[in-house]
Amino acid sequence: MSPITRAMVNSEDNNRGAGGRGGRGGRGGRGGRGGGRGRKGQVDVGQHESKKRKRSVQQDESESELADIAVTVPEIGALTVNDTVPTRASKVTVQSRHFVDLVLRPRRILEEKKETHKSPYSHFGTAPPPGGDYRAIDGFDAAQIWLSLSDDQVEEIIEEYVIMKNRRVCEAEYALFATETFLRRQRQFLQTPSDRKWRAARIVQLFAPPGKSPHLRWIAPPSFEECPEFKFDLRLDCCYWLSLAGFNSEYRAELSNTVYLLDDDWGTCPYFTIEFKKHGQSIEQATRQACAAASVPLYNRYLLKQEALEVETKEWTDSDRAEMKHYILTFIGFQYDIWMLRARFSEDSSTWDGCSMVNICKSTCASKAGVRRLESWINEIHRWGLSRHAAGCQADAKTILNDNGIDTSMID
Repeated sequence: MSPITRAMVNSEDNNRGAGGRGGRGGRGGRGGRGGGRGRKGQVDVGQHESKKRKRSVQQDESESELADIAVTVPEIGALTVNDTVPTRASKVTVQSRHFVDLVLRPRRILEEKKETHKSPYSHFGTAPPPGGDYRAIDGFDAAQIWLSLSDDQVEEIIEEYVIMKNRRVCEAEYALFATETFLRRQRQFLQTPSDRKWRAARIVQLFAPPGKSPHLRWIAPPSFEECPEFKFDLRLDCCYWLSLAGFNSEYRAELSNTVYLLDDDWGTCPYFTIEFKKHGQSIEQATRQACAAASVPLYNRYLLKQEALEVETKEWTDSDRAEMKHYILTFIGFQYDIWMLRARFSEDSSTWDGCSMVNICKSTCASKAGVRRLESWINEIHRWGLSRHAAGCQADAKTILNDNGIDTSMID
């Protein structure tokens, strides 16, 4: 069995809007607002000193956090993925205010300038399917994740988001509604279908931390400088993986020798990650959490391609590099952003040099145009995932299996 630990949704995890994540219980009583002010609205000395102490405590906590995890970068030359500096243990979480400096930047996981795309079709170089029906595309009829919203459904979606905003619902409500509305689920089978058609495996609240052994084929991206250890043990709100149905049953049982398999037969090679936060919360936290989580499948996709090229003694091509990417959707209430996380390569070679997070779409579900844009982007991300991404992963896996003595040359 794979080392995956899957945690199902429960009341404590789903109710993120209460208690530990900025719930109202920690604000203290509100009844004394007027008691601290003297004449003419002046703040009395006691309240003024209290505010000073509060600011001082916050500053001390920030400095203490940095002091606890401070590291010294050795004076060495430029590092590569094959020569990285080991990290030392420390308590760093995605909520840490210095998460970017302590986790993302040392691994060269950086945000780049926004790329403007008029539509997902211009981004992917595709055309809308006939009649807007993705099932009409050859090989896509078995997938059940396509969106096809009517005008009435679009109006209902807008109304739902307005109501949720006005009622200040918790994060779980936003996540549940968006998942039911936009993030379709594929029917599950006791026996993997033999039709060889690509399907997506949608997984909610997945906890799949990477291991340390390369043989697991699920490891975290490396650091290029000394920094605190971060285990990338993040629980994903929602993600899409490739179903194993698209791989030939003749060699499906051997796939674990080439790629990471979720629960041995559930899915592999994820391509789409989704993160939710309720209205009013910081987009930065959602972005950095999704970015950190998505960097793991992206790095392992890179390793799969790198191994396949080494087997064939080939060099990286521009088309190879262009396919090393992963898509992210972040939702803050009714506002959404779509990101592309793409691998970066060193200038003098084709080794891993971190990855860049690029914003490719920003809109809201408060208008018809915004809902339609989201519908198109989600469909086109799935189209890429179940075609170019899936075909590339399959080809690389077969190349490695052939090198391991498993003849796939006569297997389509």
